[in-house]
Amino acid sequence: MRIDRLVLADFRNYARLDWTPRRRIAVLSGENGAGKTNLLEAVSLLAPGRGLRAAPFGQVQRLGAESGWGIAAWLAHDAERIKIGTGRAPAGGARRLFLLDDAPIRAQSEIAAHFACVWITPQMDRLFTEANSGRRRFLDRLVVALDPHHARETAAHDRAMAQRNRVLIERPGETGWLNALEESVARHAVAVTAARLALIDAMNGIELDLHGFPRSDLALDCPIAAALAASPALAVEDDLRAKLAAARAGDRSRGSAEHGAQKADLLLSDHITGRSAALSSSGQQKAMLLGVVLAHAQVIAERRGQPPALLLDEPLVHLDATRRTALLQALAGIDAPVLLSGTDSAEFAPLGDAAEFVHVHHGNFLKSE
Repeated sequence: MRIDRLVLADFRNYARLDWTPRRRIAVLSGENGAGKTNLLEAVSLLAPGRGLRAAPFGQVQRLGAESGWGIAAWLAHDAERIKIGTGRAPAGGARRLFLLDDAPIRAQSEIAAHFACVWITPQMDRLFTEANSGRRRFLDRLVVALDPHHARETAAHDRAMAQRNRVLIERPGETGWLNALEESVARHAVAVTAARLALIDAMNGIELDLHGFPRSDLALDCPIAAALAASPALAVEDDLRAKLAAARAGDRSRGSAEHGAQKADLLLSDHITGRSAALSSSGQQKAMLLGVVLAHAQVIAERRGQPPALLLDEPLVHLDATRRTALLQALAGIDAPVLLSGTDSAEFAPLGDAAEFVHVHHGNFLKSE
């Protein structure tokens, strides 16, 4: 897959951008605030979800613009060429629209079947020192590239759980209502966990060629995952439903659920040494995350026929010279659209002719170097 053309309108600091990438890899350089990350965010919003910043959609509209905002991309894979568009209608409102070949779609999974992306941002450098929610969201983005329906399952699980928590506080005597919500939570929690495990098994089991970049092993720390390893899915659903019912009083006092797919945590360890990410340096953690992204691209390419787009914001930060070289060599060997950002394009010089080097200016346009 390649991005043949990218158009932005009134998005962040871009009044209008019409860019035709000349290479599969693009290096975006420029000073802080020029719009490098904004461009990566725009591409991330072409996939279902809230994008790499998870910003409210009303906030991404260019300051002073009154006609909504929009992003469109023309994607090519083999002989197929499609157009994906997303944005906020001129009439305003919080709802984001998706178009596939200029026609509205009924479900975002229709887009996920054609385009997926994974990103690394500087904020993710703290992924292993903060709460497990960030690691879980990262894992779920990886899963969606393999199973486009996973986003719908996770959303359904979270909605049912939020409704259960609210009913426990406001109307705890509504047993029938709680039973129905807990049945929904259990069903979706098992489906979400099974999809997470399928992606992890695929990544740990495949023969990888990371061109010298270190490989990481993934694991899911999750009671539901442990139960699925020993029992059929229906039995795990029944057990989870019983645990939710038994925990109602405690969950009501806490204001949150003790059981469910929201308790899962992604664990990473070095493939050779077994050293966990939690016990690793900043540079080692960054290398582990990037290794996961590289491995994921290969797995998805083999399973679905095309890899996800890779959006790497400041990827060389915290990496030593050896790992920087290995990363750039690995990216040159992956047949995926890759957008890299950095303040100094010279750091990406080893990519040579494999990349298009673009300097981003404050004037809301791109200029090829």
